[in-house]
Amino acid sequence: MNRSRTPTIGNRALLLRGLVCLSLGILLYSCSSLKQSAQTGMVQIGDVQTFDGIYKNASEGNSGIELRSLWNQLALHDDLDTVDFERATIELHTLGKKEIKATRIQDGVEMKSLVLHGKLKDNYFVSKPKRSVVPIPFIYGQVKNNQFQIWLDKEGRLHVDRLYNRWGWVFVFLAGTDNTSSYVYDRLKD
Repeated sequence: MNRSRTPTIGNRALLLRGLVCLSLGILLYSCSSLKQSAQTGMVQIGDVQTFDGIYKNASEGNSGIELRSLWNQLALHDDLDTVDFERATIELHTLGKKEIKATRIQDGVEMKSLVLHGKLKDNYFVSKPKRSVVPIPFIYGQVKNNQFQIWLDKEGRLHVDRLYNRWGWVFVFLAGTDNTSSYVYDRLKD
């Protein structure tokens, strides 16, 4: 008698189902979010229009560091700001209850614009997360989450809290990083 030791179709489906559940569990576990805790000196915000104004692009106390520019934080970039970021300003203008238009201005000229999608939550404007998933079943997977939230203090300064986390696995070995950073930008005019 010739008996093969290959698993049956039922066993393969069970194994596949188990690995899919494990992958989904890892994906859901890795999706973290920003916390909306009450900050000292925070302005109570009832409308997204409260954020409208023009702000410095360079963060307070971090001049000379392009990666910390307001434009990079709002655009969810992790690369160098290509313009003279210290001379640039960022204008925020409300488009609706869930959208703010950010425009980068240099020497009075509009350089670029982007629309920030999110929602007002506990005095914060919280962006929609920018997520990417790379699943290769049984071998490799990676999940990235990139998000920001903004709030104002009583001096009119804009605070940006940025979350960037990344999780991955190779076979059954897990690894990940979480990075939350906060920056402050002065308001130039309403």
